Amino acid sequence: MNYDVSKQLISASDLIYKGTHEIPLDADFTLPDYCPDIGRILKCRVNPNVISRNISGDRLNAEGSANIVLLYTDLEKNTVRCYKTEMPFSHSFDLKNSPEQAAAIFDIKIEYINCRAVSPRRIDIHGAFSLKALVHGKKNTDVTTEISGSDIEKQKVNTLVSELTALAQQQFTISEVLSLGSEKPAIEFIVRSEAKFYGLESSCADSKVNIKGFITIKILYMSDIETGKLENTEYDIPVNQVIDAPGVNDESNCLITPEIIFHEEKISSDSEDNNSLINAEIKLMFTVLAFEDKETEVISDVYSTEYEADIVKNEVNLTRLSNIVNELVSQKSLIESENKILKVIDIWSDYLNVSYSSKNSESAFVGKAGICILALDTDSSPFYLEREVEFKKELQEQISVIPSKIQFSTEISSIGYKLTGDNTLNLKIEIKITANFFENFKIFVVTEVTADETKLKPKDTAALTVYYASSGENLWDIAKRYGTTVDKIKDENDIDFETISGDRAILIPMN
Repeated sequence: MNYDVSKQLISASDLIYKGTHEIPLDADFTLPDYCPDIGRILKCRVNPNVISRNISGDRLNAEGSANIVLLYTDLEKNTVRCYKTEMPFSHSFDLKNSPEQAAAIFDIKIEYINCRAVSPRRIDIHGAFSLKALVHGKKNTDVTTEISGSDIEKQKVNTLVSELTALAQQQFTISEVLSLGSEKPAIEFIVRSEAKFYGLESSCADSKVNIKGFITIKILYMSDIETGKLENTEYDIPVNQVIDAPGVNDESNCLITPEIIFHEEKISSDSEDNNSLINAEIKLMFTVLAFEDKETEVISDVYSTEYEADIVKNEVNLTRLSNIVNELVSQKSLIESENKILKVIDIWSDYLNVSYSSKNSESAFVGKAGICILALDTDSSPFYLEREVEFKKELQEQISVIPSKIQFSTEISSIGYKLTGDNTLNLKIEIKITANFFENFKIFVVTEVTADETKLKPKDTAALTVYYASSGENLWDIAKRYGTTVDKIKDENDIDFETISGDRAILIPMN
C-alpha cells in the first residue's frame, strides 16, 4: 500500500558557477598626428568592462572592451595630455550544466600594467586583467508537507526558510545632454571621465522592483589645447527604473547589484556654436535577487499504527536569511607626496576590493581602495601619485550566526581631501556596504511511505501497559515503539508535554 505524499517546492539562490579567467593585454600603438610628443608618462589607465553577456546552454559568453587611457605630459610645454584607444575582448565560461534561469555578474581586476614610451610617439603596453564570473541561479528542493492515511502518525517540524522568489537582470540605456553653463569655459578635449551609480533605493510590489538613485558623471577636460588648461565638471543624473521581477511582492527583501557596463561622453555645440554641451550615454544593468521568509511545516518522521511500514527519508539543505547589513564605512588616511603640492587637479578611485572574513567570533569586511591623484607641484608641473587605502569594518555585534553564504555589493560613495601641508593630503573616503547573510541548515524529510497490509503490527492483548520512561525521552519515540499515538498517551496520563522530565512510569494505551 502506497500513501499519498504531498510536497512543496522551495526555491533558494544557488551559486551555479564561480570562475576566473586572465586576459592578456598587449598593445603597441603610435600617437596620431593631433597628439603632441610624449615628455613623461603620468599614468596608463585600463578600464575593462563587460558590455554584453548571455548564457547559451552550458556556456556563459562575455564580450567587452578595455578602454586604454594614456595620461602624459607633452615634450614641448609640459602640460597634461591624453590619448585614448580601445581593445575588445571576449571569453566563454563552461558552466558544466544548462541553467533554466540564471544571472551573471562580473568582477574585473587589473593584475598588472607595464607601459613605456619606446619613442616620443610610440607606446608599448603589456599587462593582464582577471575576469571573474559569478552566475546566480535557482535551486529547487522538494519537502514533504502532508501524508494521507487514517493509520498514519506524522511528526511535523516548523522551519523558517528564505525562499528565492525572483531572479532578474535587466539593462537600461540612459541618454542625457549636459550643459556646462555660463560659468565654465568650453570644452576642446575630454581628458578623463567616470560614471558611477550612487544612492540606491528600492521598493517591491506586484512583480515589479522600482529602483531609484543617481549616476554621477565626473569629467576632467581641456579648455585650451594650446596651453593644456584643465577644468573639472560634475553632473548628477537621476535614475528611476522599474524592473520586471515575477514573484516579487511588498514582503520581499531584495539584494540589488547595479553595474555601469558602458558610458561615453561626446562634445557637442550649442546654438551659438560653442562646445558647451556633452552628450552622455550610459548603459546600466541591475541584477535583482529577491527573498521572502516563509514558515514551512515539514514531515520529519512517520509511522503506521496498524502495519509494518517502510519509510524513506532524505536529508535536504535549506537556507534562511539570518542578517541584513547596511553599513557606511568612513576611512581617513594621510597621503604623502614626494612632490610639493600646489593644486589637486583630479582625484578618483581605480578599484575597490572588498572581502568578508570571520575568525574567532570576529567578523568584518576588509578591503582596499586604489586612490589616484593628478596634481600640480609648486612649479606648476603636472605629476601623478597613487596610493592604496586599507579599511576594516567589524560586525561581530550584528551577526547572530556564522553565515554559510554572503551576498553583498559595495560602492565608494565619496572621496574627500584637504591639503594639510606642502606635500600632504588628509584623505577621507566613504564606502557603502550592503550585505545579506545566509545560514544553511539541514533537516531530514520523509519522502516515501509504503506498507504491506498483510503484515499487521503485533498488539498486546492488554488494554494498558506500564512503561518506565527515562528523563529526556520523547513521547513520539515511545508512541512509535508501541504503535499508538502521542495524543492517546497524553490523554491517558493527563500530561501536556512532549519530553519526559525526570524518570517516571507512564501508561501506554494499546488499542
